[in-house]
Amino acid sequence: MEKDKNNENTEALTSLTQAELDNIISKHEAFKAARSNGARAILQHYDLSGLSFEGKDMSNADFTGSMMVETNFTKTKLDCAVLYACDLRKADFSKSSLVRADLRGACLRGAIMANANMSEADLREGSYATYDPEKGLTFTSDSDVWKEGTGGVDMRGANLSSVKLAGTIAINSNFEDANMSKSTIVRGNLSGANLKGANLSGADLSQCELKNVNLKGANLVGVKMDFSNLENVDMEGALTDKPTGQTLDSHELSLEELLEKHHIWIKTHGAKGKNLDLSDHDLRETPPLVGANLTMLVAARSIWYGRDLSRISLQAAMLGESDFRQCLFVGADLRGTNFSKSNMTGANFSRAHLEPLFFEGGRELKTSFVGANLRYADFSGASVKNVNFTGADLSAANFVGANIQGAVFTNAKMEDTKMPKGK
Repeated sequence: MEKDKNNENTEALTSLTQAELDNIISKHEAFKAARSNGARAILQHYDLSGLSFEGKDMSNADFTGSMMVETNFTKTKLDCAVLYACDLRKADFSKSSLVRADLRGACLRGAIMANANMSEADLREGSYATYDPEKGLTFTSDSDVWKEGTGGVDMRGANLSSVKLAGTIAINSNFEDANMSKSTIVRGNLSGANLKGANLSGADLSQCELKNVNLKGANLVGVKMDFSNLENVDMEGALTDKPTGQTLDSHELSLEELLEKHHIWIKTHGAKGKNLDLSDHDLRETPPLVGANLTMLVAARSIWYGRDLSRISLQAAMLGESDFRQCLFVGADLRGTNFSKSNMTGANFSRAHLEPLFFEGGRELKTSFVGANLRYADFSGASVKNVNFTGADLSAANFVGANIQGAVFTNAKMEDTKMPKGK
């Protein structure tokens, strides 16, 4: 795994091979079993990035200040472990146990926490002591580096689906764009937390402390929480069980009938039928659209959150300023479509066709993501030739295996973006 070239502290950390780490793990497990040859794992200030703890018992281990980017903690027992001020970006904690773990000041941006048990884990802000020969011992508060996305517990974009966070203290933590669907956060303290754009569908937030919380654009469908007990909570643009905008029920014709008229309009070049315009519609509850033909659809400012649009034909469509977060476009034909200024956080475009759409006479229509939010989007194996990403947010997006020939990335935000080899 390629080390983080931007991490200034990498040289100060001690690196280990997997074999060396396995030896420490064996001694720690012997320590847990009270065997004479055991020793508690003290792994402070280590670089363990890309290594594996899968299936091991590392409860009570001390990892303070260590870097563990993309480390494998699948099915690992980390109860009461000290992970204070650790860099855990993109680490995999699937099915792990982090009961009462100390995660203060940790960075878990993009981490996978699916089905992990984090009951009573401490996710509060921390302050971290650093020694400088000239300045001496100094303490850095998370709030000082919040603007850089490195302070506090940073779980932006993390997969926390079905995670158990009962009784967890997560004051001032950052869960922006995280998937917390079906998670259990009963009696937790989320005061000051940033949950902007988070997916909380089906989550249980019963008896949670929710003061000064940012829930802008969050998905709150089916969430269990006391809406009457919120204090200074920003819910602008949040999705709930109630539709946002028009629905298909407001039309006299069914979607099937509307599509039939639309297809006739396309075949007759506008002489018959009617162009389908679903602008300002909430389309989360429409019939299945996998493989559907929606060529030249107009649906600006529409909401599609979480829809499976795999293998859909959606060429030359006008879909600007829409909400396509967490949508699946796997194998879809999206040539020449305008997605400008749309929110497409976490959308999956793997193997999709996004190259220009060509017409008779050599005229072409290019696909546009100008100004779009594509954080954590997956373009692996997709054709994005000549696509316009000007001004788009492509933070942590994945272009591995994609054809990006001629694509325009002018002024795009590309923090932690994965590009094809050699690009």
